[in-house]
Amino acid sequence: MYPPRKRLNQIILVVLILLSIAIITLHHKEGEEGFLHRTQGFVTNLISPLQSGVSRVVNSFRHGWGYIFELGQLREENRQLRREVAEFRRELISLRGMERENRRLRKLVGFKEKLEYRTIPAHVIGKSPTEWQSTIIFDRGSADGVAKDMPVVVEEGLVGRVIEVASHATQVQLITDRKSGVAAQILRTGETGVVEGQIGGELGLQFIPKDSSVKKGDIIITSGLGGVFPKGVPIGKVVEVKGRTHDLYKRIKVKSVVDFSRLEEVLIITDFPLTPPFASSEGR
Repeated sequence: MYPPRKRLNQIILVVLILLSIAIITLHHKEGEEGFLHRTQGFVTNLISPLQSGVSRVVNSFRHGWGYIFELGQLREENRQLRREVAEFRRELISLRGMERENRRLRKLVGFKEKLEYRTIPAHVIGKSPTEWQSTIIFDRGSADGVAKDMPVVVEEGLVGRVIEVASHATQVQLITDRKSGVAAQILRTGETGVVEGQIGGELGLQFIPKDSSVKKGDIIITSGLGGVFPKGVPIGKVVEVKGRTHDLYKRIKVKSVVDFSRLEEVLIITDFPLTPPFASSEGR
């Protein structure tokens, strides 16, 4: 025999099945105004607001998860775009650098063709670390035909002279070095003197008589005296003229025509007939 509880469950199941069949049969047979139809409509109206609320909640969760997913995608796309922008920026900087270098080299080549001397182009590979010594190291040496005391120029004007030479490197003393001395001439008056380097990268024009008419703005060039530098190479421009009554010479400050802080390429003159270098009062 079946246990009482299991038998009861079977009876309830049979009753529910019979009841369901009866309700379905009556639902199909009665009209739209029948009891079962009215009950169905009442229940539908009763639970409709609940279904709507549940749908809104479910949709909100669905939209929320969708937003979070899309936000993650947007962040990843943003990171990718940032990487691409950084890469484009690096390429742009590189291209601009190459363009500037190309302009400088074209300019240097054009200047080289105008010179009456043979020259060797050289690039900066090192600079002196202090204001007490103004020198620059270039990537040319004795293996390229460079020798001591050769003049160094750019299109703007005079840079200096070679003071040390290795096989593949050259040290150049700039005209702004305090031990440098360049035989110079005032272009307007023809008066000659010596341009000496000073501490801090300034230039001073020495040995110009106190009765000279030199004035601010006058152009200073190499005089060719001393045999170290060719005649007529621009050195700088007078920026200050002073003098006291008991002085024999004017006190003249000169600004170089060359921006040494931006110097990258130069021309070393290799066939200028060299003589012992003209020295400043301090010598070398």
